[in-house]
Amino acid sequence: MEGRSFCRLSLSLLLALLLALLSTACESNGSVPTTLMDGSRASPPGIELEEVPDPVVLTKARIVRAEAVPAESLAAACLRGVARAAHPKGSIVERIGANSETVTLRDESGLYACDDSPGPREANRRWCGGAFGQLRDGHLRDPRLSISCKTRDGDLMGFVWIAPGANTQYVAVAQDTFSEVYEAAEDLPIRVATTSDVEIEGSRAAFDVSEHDVSGTLLRRYRLESAVAG
Repeated sequence: MEGRSFCRLSLSLLLALLLALLSTACESNGSVPTTLMDGSRASPPGIELEEVPDPVVLTKARIVRAEAVPAESLAAACLRGVARAAHPKGSIVERIGANSETVTLRDESGLYACDDSPGPREANRRWCGGAFGQLRDGHLRDPRLSISCKTRDGDLMGFVWIAPGANTQYVAVAQDTFSEVYEAAEDLPIRVATTSDVEIEGSRAAFDVSEHDVSGTLLRRYRLESAVAG
């Protein structure tokens, strides 16, 4: 009798272990992220975005004043690294997504971006990528694609700036298994990331984007295709 109970117990433990392994495998194969890159909990936006299918993950944004940058902030790290030549003015925007951290700042010469991801990079640098874009009449002429960052699994990532429309409050970018949402902040372009449709040959990437107003109403939908500037 004890032998049968032991066998049943062993079988139950084995089944539980197999289920746990299967669950872990599914999570590592492109499932919906439960945390953002900084370890904080991933959650959907507070409103429904028209024609954006679930699941949806809302990124975080923080505005830092250029004259009062906290020493340990992402903005400070950016100014010590990729944007060390910049003399920022106005607002600096830090963003944290499922697989990305970015900083966008502006000075008289143009826009700077610092891009980071959980993946490997050369020489253990603080930032795996970045960009600089000149402004013409206050507008970017090129989204400044960067594809030098990778996910933890080694997949290529693409980063670009998106200049949202005047009434846009939310920008949604379709990923393989979910949509990632960014809120407009100040008057700076939004630095977004994707792990979909990134090509090392040709140094190109494509982003499926939708823009929404403060109520979630769809304003426009488009596919942004970009190549690394020469």
